[in-house]
Amino acid sequence: MPLGNTKRSIMGVRSSLSMPPATALSLPGMLLLAALLSRVRCSKLPVPVVPVLIGLLLVASVLPVRAANDGDVHQLDEMVVTATRSAARSFDVPTPVSVIGAERLAETAPASVADALDEVPGVSLERAGSWEANPVIRGQGSNRVLVLYDGDRETNLWAGRAALTPFIDVGSIARIEVVKGPASALYGTDALGGVINIITKEVDFADSDTWQFENTVNGRYATIDEGWFGRYELAAGGNGFGFRLGLSGRDADDYEDGNGDEVNNSQFENRNLDFKALYDVTRNHRITAAVRYNEIDDFGVPQKDPASPFSHFDRFDTQSYKLGYEGRELGLFDEVRARLYYVDQDRSFAGNFPSAAQPVYNLKTNDIETAAAGSSLQVTLTPHAAHRLTGGFELVREDTDSSETQVVHRNKDDSIAKRLTFQPVPDADRMHFGIFAQDELLLGERLSLIAGGRYDYFTADADNVTFTDDRFDGKGNLTSAAAATSRFGDESDGAATFNLGLLYALTEYLHLTGTLGSGFRAPDIFERYSTRGGGSQVLLGDPDLDPEYSWNVDAGIKVRCARFRGELNGFYNRVDDYIDTVRQAESFISGIPTYKYTNVQDAELYGFDGAAEVLLTANLTLFGTVAFVVGEDRDSGDRLNNIPPLNGTLGARWEATVGDRLTYWFEAAGEFFDRQDHPAPGEPETAGYGTANLRAGLRLPELGPLHDVMLAVNIENLFDKYYLSHLRQDNMDFIPEPGCNVITSLRFSF
Repeated sequence: MPLGNTKRSIMGVRSSLSMPPATALSLPGMLLLAALLSRVRCSKLPVPVVPVLIGLLLVASVLPVRAANDGDVHQLDEMVVTATRSAARSFDVPTPVSVIGAERLAETAPASVADALDEVPGVSLERAGSWEANPVIRGQGSNRVLVLYDGDRETNLWAGRAALTPFIDVGSIARIEVVKGPASALYGTDALGGVINIITKEVDFADSDTWQFENTVNGRYATIDEGWFGRYELAAGGNGFGFRLGLSGRDADDYEDGNGDEVNNSQFENRNLDFKALYDVTRNHRITAAVRYNEIDDFGVPQKDPASPFSHFDRFDTQSYKLGYEGRELGLFDEVRARLYYVDQDRSFAGNFPSAAQPVYNLKTNDIETAAAGSSLQVTLTPHAAHRLTGGFELVREDTDSSETQVVHRNKDDSIAKRLTFQPVPDADRMHFGIFAQDELLLGERLSLIAGGRYDYFTADADNVTFTDDRFDGKGNLTSAAAATSRFGDESDGAATFNLGLLYALTEYLHLTGTLGSGFRAPDIFERYSTRGGGSQVLLGDPDLDPEYSWNVDAGIKVRCARFRGELNGFYNRVDDYIDTVRQAESFISGIPTYKYTNVQDAELYGFDGAAEVLLTANLTLFGTVAFVVGEDRDSGDRLNNIPPLNGTLGARWEATVGDRLTYWFEAAGEFFDRQDHPAPGEPETAGYGTANLRAGLRLPELGPLHDVMLAVNIENLFDKYYLSHLRQDNMDFIPEPGCNVITSLRFSF
């Protein structure tokens, strides 16, 4: 909700929003949809799904229709904040940016943020089951993609290495903005590949003269894992004060792959509470606060051995606290934003891993505690109608501590054969300070320029870590003891980055874009200070690592008109001092193979991505996306690891409104991935695959005492295809993806 009067963006270029008159059409796609449904091979269609689908078909076949939303089928004036740190239309910024809006999130009912990102061109996912995923933007993944929560670098050390783990209830999200390409000039470290900004729902009703209340209920059921989700929201406010309270829970069993086999240790269970509040002190001054508790009680981690009795986090809790100030029209400054936040995470893992080579099994337990405290200040001023300045600083402190024990038992009598003890990451901390400035200029009626720069400085410190290896005979007597120590100390990094973006309005509906920029990533605490592993390998950090630094060029075209919208971008990204793990000539301890984080290569990535929608009739839209990237070592020419192959989507959507009350839609789409026949050295090839999805739903503005009612049914992987994604979390063995999944969701307010 805006505070005071917001000045119009200087980047705004008005586009025509006119649409052709609504046209009454029949529904030729209904027979096709019925034919597709007849081929569904799901073994677990729940009883409620069948009547819902039949009801949707009957409604579509007998009721007269008109164009959905008449002249506003395409949301052409979509506003984004991540690309420039201030509100602007996505069509009017040179940076490639994609948005997943609230209605799309409601229609698709994703189980997690990772699922929601599946449709964004240029974004792929490294997965380890359904719940642990890392985003990959234009070939760069892991901690080379920065994930923000409401614009803040809220994720702490561990979240930054698995940032899409469900630390936040997807039901609380208003939209997700994805900036593709280096964004370090605005956001600092970790933004080499891009930025994902998860923006939660705003507080309503604070500007009302009287108190108002709204209750919202949201539910979801999925057949693939018999997964249930429920959320209750209370929004209330008036006389300058407002709040939004959300309570939710989720429970999912192991999911089934396309062959109908359960993927062991893929379950999930959590509870979530989120609270946001604001108070308008005056028309131009606002105080905000937010609290989030997310308790994960059972978070399965699938392993290469499906017979592992258990492998899961039995505790993965996150607590987040925020306090903010927003001021508008404060003399020289148009806007001032200041925030403080604190995030605490505590996770505990337990696993039982049988050995395929020896008659033993390994019981592994570890605990990792991490925390992050941060503050930020951002100011915006407009010295001239065609000139806007944005600047500010960020200060973040991270710290961590951990412990791990691995005990190898003999199968015959459960006696102890070996015990390893160590700290995966030591008692360590890292301090990060960044200062940035950006200038937005209109150079005439058609050309706009964005120029920005930033400087970041890091310091890090860690205690020494001792790794012990004790061996025992069959009677429990200690036969040998070995110990080795990793010695760490103070380290510091600094980097300056820049960004130049140009947008040329060739016509009112056609914009040409180009960006030139740099990015960097400071080594995190894991890469500097790790001492972790087991019987098969030990992984060591390197305190002397250099930061990764990148140079990026991007050129694109954006089109927005009544019947067509689309964009296509080509890019080239050069990364110096790329960090990877390399096997060492000498073992760290007990002859165990040892790997170490090292600046190994200078890399380059290049390719293209794009998306398009065509409004064929007043009700029927065709849409598609495409993405392609090549990643290579610049010295050897070898391909980089974990690069997605050519991929895309293609689909059609029918949407219509009956009278002024009922809106319904049907959507059929396919996703495809080419075979990966150019893997990195030692990386296996993977076969190409395609999957089909069906979506249908109804929206009603009112239904008795209820309003904003929406019912949706989604069938993912319609033909129950068995397939393996090329991208793998931490390069672990391939885990089959989910088979046919029927998802029903219901949302209403009162």
